[in-house]
Amino acid sequence: MRPTAEPQPADDHRGERLRILTAMEAVLADPARLIHVLLDCADDEDAIGRLSQDFALDHLQAQAVLDLQVRRVTAAHRARIAEELRVLRAEWGPPVQAQVRFTGRRSAVLSIDGAEHSFQAGSVNSVLDRIGTFVLDEVALPALRPVAATITGLPDGPIRMTYNPSRDGRCEYANEPDAPDGEGDGPR
Repeated sequence: MRPTAEPQPADDHRGERLRILTAMEAVLADPARLIHVLLDCADDEDAIGRLSQDFALDHLQAQAVLDLQVRRVTAAHRARIAEELRVLRAEWGPPVQAQVRFTGRRSAVLSIDGAEHSFQAGSVNSVLDRIGTFVLDEVALPALRPVAATITGLPDGPIRMTYNPSRDGRCEYANEPDAPDGEGDGPR
């Protein structure tokens, strides 16, 4: 089974992840063939070449396949790959706008789609993590729409957070020098 050509999403990370998972899906559809190809290889470069040839993969895809752990052959892992591919291949709707208002260093209120949700944790990062998990599980993934939230109440913290259905998340900070208008990507 050869991987099919995939449309290239606008997001470079999404497109690269889609290429890699498409390759994994193709080789994991026939794990016996994959192992047979690898058993005949002399070294990593030979393996990459043979994977490229036998499964019609490019160098990046072949390297990703070579880096696979054996656990990826299990049904549960193959199902996770299939689900991630479903999300990456789907058409995403427009971003959902939200607001996060910190009421203290350990508590915040998320306003999204006319509803408010309160979060508390031991630190600002823990609160942001809880909000991110909620946004992904309850909005971004089910609706296949990114969520962009403006953050207020943290003078030295992030000013915006964005989560995509592909589980990519980022925070932007006002004091990052190389970002346009004083904004930028924070830690993921």
